[in-house]
Amino acid sequence: MVRKKGQVTLKDIAQALDLSINTVSCALKNRNSISPETVRRVKEKAEEFGYIPNSVASSIRTGYTRTIAIILGDIANAYFAIMVRELERITSKENYVAMILVTDEDPQLETKAIQAALSKNVDGIILFPTCRTEAGINLIRKVGTPFILIGRRLPDSNMDYIVSDDVNGGYLATRYLLDRGHKRILLFAGPDCVSSAFERKLGYLKAMEAAGIATEDLIIPCDITVNETMNRLIKKTLQCRKDFDAIFTYNDIIAFRIIRIACQMKIALPDIVGYDNIQSKLDFGFNLVSVNIYKSLMAEKAATCLFSRIHNPKEIDGYFNEVVPVDLNLTPEKI
Repeated sequence: MVRKKGQVTLKDIAQALDLSINTVSCALKNRNSISPETVRRVKEKAEEFGYIPNSVASSIRTGYTRTIAIILGDIANAYFAIMVRELERITSKENYVAMILVTDEDPQLETKAIQAALSKNVDGIILFPTCRTEAGINLIRKVGTPFILIGRRLPDSNMDYIVSDDVNGGYLATRYLLDRGHKRILLFAGPDCVSSAFERKLGYLKAMEAAGIATEDLIIPCDITVNETMNRLIKKTLQCRKDFDAIFTYNDIIAFRIIRIACQMKIALPDIVGYDNIQSKLDFGFNLVSVNIYKSLMAEKAATCLFSRIHNPKEIDGYFNEVVPVDLNLTPEKI
């Protein structure tokens, strides 16, 4: 008999072995009430038939789909790729399947991604929010699905989130450059509506103000994704501006792109500091001084909080709001 995977039912296995459907079900779940020999026979027959458990039927019985949606901005950014890998590792260990949805940092695409996740009846959502996430958040709240923000937060603090200490990170990066004798430090800053970009800029301003250095002409507004517009901005800056002696960037990806374009233009770069320390997980072949955020720790805390919300929905005692400390990594280490 030729069978297609996904079409085999417990009844098929039960009939083939002359067992009850309940016995087959318990055997596949390794219940102690079933003899080892019966478990062996059932599992062999299930493998022979290509049996795959029906997760839809299971979700109807239990109320859980065992799926988590991870909604992020830019999968081409190694930071997001690292975080997704960490989150997927943790959710898989808890026997959850991760659904990955990408927004391209577009609020409208983000809302559609949230709608898609909710339509699949996911048990929870881990969200790297865009600039304007209110519509999506309101939708999640209406449905009642547990969720947590990671990496960025919103003005409305009445929700779970975990972020890095971006103000201190911006300060540490700028202080490092000042201590090396630099004064004209350019900041490639993301949009203020992104909490991490705004707070990193606050840290930069704090350090520069303490050093008595004006910053009006040193802050370069830019997007948070690397695209052709970003490339043109970098080229124009390197070609036209000779009045700076160091660079601090919103994230490592921008720093790497500046280094690459400078090499193509055969321009010697001064000291440059990035943010995220993605080289702690990926080897790019050269060192970049970068603010280190503890990515594995943040992923672990976010997942733990979300699982708690999923399994204990009535035990809400305030919101989980955590700011994880950062440090400056002069030489990439595995963290």
